[in-house]
Amino acid sequence: MKIFKKSGDVFVGAIMGVSGAYADAIFRIDPNENITIGRDPKTSQIVVDEGCELVSRTHCTVRGDAKTGSYSVTDYSTNGTFINGERLPKGIAVSVPRGSVMYIGNRDNTFKLN
Repeated sequence: MKIFKKSGDVFVGAIMGVSGAYADAIFRIDPNENITIGRDPKTSQIVVDEGCELVSRTHCTVRGDAKTGSYSVTDYSTNGTFINGERLPKGIAVSVPRGSVMYIGNRDNTFKLN
């Protein structure tokens, strides 16, 4: 996975850091690729600091849908994954449109799905 720092780069999709350790970082998502966010570097491509107790080891997975241009987000956590302020149901893939704001555990770790 490549990390881009310029917002002008063109790609299929991206997870953009809004707040937290990854503020201003851009993570490219290739078509139909799964990106896992969590504290465990063995299972997560975006690794949140081990000290963030509200973030689970394997917190959530984001998948880009190349056909619809939207995302599918699945929460696996204890403290929740939130899309536009709404908590996702645990273990169920939820379709999410581009431009949605996602935070994990609390608003300290916020991302935008572009």
